[in-house]
Amino acid sequence: MTDDIDARIDAFWADADDTRPEEMWRALDALLRPLAVGDPRVPFERASLHDFLGEEAEAIPLYRAALDGGLSGELRTFATIQLASSLRNVNDASGAMRLLQGVSADDPHADAAQAFLALAQYDDDKARVALRTALTALAGRLPAYRRAIEAYAADLAPLRRVRSIVVALIVRNGYVLCEEYPGLAGGAPFLRAPGGGIRFGEPAATAMRRELHEELGVDADEVRLLGVTENIFADAAHPGHEIVHVFGVRSARLEALPLSARLPVLDADTTVGWYALDALAAPDAPAFYPDGILDLAQQLASPGANPRI
Repeated sequence: MTDDIDARIDAFWADADDTRPEEMWRALDALLRPLAVGDPRVPFERASLHDFLGEEAEAIPLYRAALDGGLSGELRTFATIQLASSLRNVNDASGAMRLLQGVSADDPHADAAQAFLALAQYDDDKARVALRTALTALAGRLPAYRRAIEAYAADLAPLRRVRSIVVALIVRNGYVLCEEYPGLAGGAPFLRAPGGGIRFGEPAATAMRRELHEELGVDADEVRLLGVTENIFADAAHPGHEIVHVFGVRSARLEALPLSARLPVLDADTTVGWYALDALAAPDAPAFYPDGILDLAQQLASPGANPRI
């Protein structure tokens, strides 16, 4: 029966026509009716049809239901890739990246996953990383010059441009929430205030709320612009120039995070945690970026504070 269902569904998709949505839904419902209640194939195929018709928002919960329901084998990879593509199309590039990074390199459809990952990285304002992902995936298919392309991809330099970003200062009882990064080229680890880039046409406060949702999976209860500053990286290997919108942020969920806990950043390989402001002021403390952020955090921690840059 499974082979028969597979063949009939394959034929359905071969004849798919988005100018006849009602007819397609009737045909798909008839195809899926013999499947058992709870079969994850049902939400997967229904999600796929929503996707085909340009209804990504309706497809997303169905893809999730199929994956949570135990969809397996090749269809599981398809559901992962298609869910990621739908997320990207509703402006959740970070969510798409998280999914696609979980597709195993030995999966038969790993190259397709890498292609969609490159698109999501590009949408997430990571053009250099996107190009590296695409070139690295392509290199394995080349009959010649594979090593050269892999080496050039690994050496792609960051674009030299001025970036407009937002960062969050979240202070609690003398502690500030920081994201920890490994040191560059063997250097000491350093800290940054959580945040990210502002999209074209996006108000800075909206970007701040979006970044917290994408990076930490939380909603901000309050965002208040404290000021705008400038951050110029002097590191020769990774020079950078940022215009930084600094927000004082209140988030009940983040403020409830235990002082000893670490929270993973959802679109990176880093974590956030609490750091004592007094300890960060010590000479041997890790650097806290962007420049001047520690002074502002200390002001924010003062009773009745109303800091401004």
